[in-house]
Amino acid sequence: MIEPRSTATAWAPASVSNLGPGFDALGAALSFAGDTVSVTRTDGGGCVVQFDPLGAWSGPTDPSMNTAALAALRVGELAGYTGGLFIKIRKGLKAGTGLGSSAASSVAAAVAANALFGSILSPHELINPVMHGESAVSGSPHGDNVLPSLFGGFVLGRSRSPLNHVRIQGWDGLHLAIILPDIQVLTRSAREILPTSISLADAVDHASRLGLLVDALHRQDAQALATLAMSDQLIEPLRASLISVYDVIKQAALDAGALGCALSGSGPAMLAFSDDQEEAELIRQAMETACTTLNVECLTVIDKINNQGAHVIVG
Repeated sequence: MIEPRSTATAWAPASVSNLGPGFDALGAALSFAGDTVSVTRTDGGGCVVQFDPLGAWSGPTDPSMNTAALAALRVGELAGYTGGLFIKIRKGLKAGTGLGSSAASSVAAAVAANALFGSILSPHELINPVMHGESAVSGSPHGDNVLPSLFGGFVLGRSRSPLNHVRIQGWDGLHLAIILPDIQVLTRSAREILPTSISLADAVDHASRLGLLVDALHRQDAQALATLAMSDQLIEPLRASLISVYDVIKQAALDAGALGCALSGSGPAMLAFSDDQEEAELIRQAMETACTTLNVECLTVIDKINNQGAHVIVG
């Protein structure tokens, strides 16, 4: 039995999602950025949310609209806790990046709150709280960002009941060139342009592409990734219309040797895979040059898959 605490702090990684045809189903944890959330017991009831001014961003402090608060409060509810909570959030990423910023806050808060109450919930039992928190931003619960942030690695998950998921270990030789153009695309806006129905032929083609991608990731087969595995003809072309630099960045990445290039979530972040570190750097440079040539500022980074996922760091 782990003793309850008065304060606990956890870190959860940012994430990439969809990876082409994995809309609302597939994601991966990143290593270069994440959110840190501290949860403290307080006398009386209620919940107070505060953002660390040194963080990358400050969001809503109303507990009913804050992903971290909703997740922590759900953990408290499951633990039978009736007291108050003070939640402090240090954001590693701004909102609207496509790199799972809201998901990282939700996951870090749930993991910290669970440690606060003696880790009475298993990692699997934390899925409900983190999905509940994420739904505050996305409008509906889906796990393509929260599940990899929670468990690490690649995660393929089903968001509808009964919810289940499969984790795939990220392989050491896979490098990600990530670019974040200075363009804001909010998740809700990106969902408004999606189709409400698709043809049977398109559904079959999309399922086939996702199957090929998951198989390539599972077998750690770089050549399989270089085929159509990361391509998507259903969701990404619509969302690409919101990102003026999408076409030139993707072409630059592929011309530089990327195994595949896709939006992360609703964008504007884009990622490209390579099985060679030096080549990944060339891809990063090509993506950056393509973006800045169109007079759009950007952040670029070379990263690897985070296989640890969220964890307690203090308390």
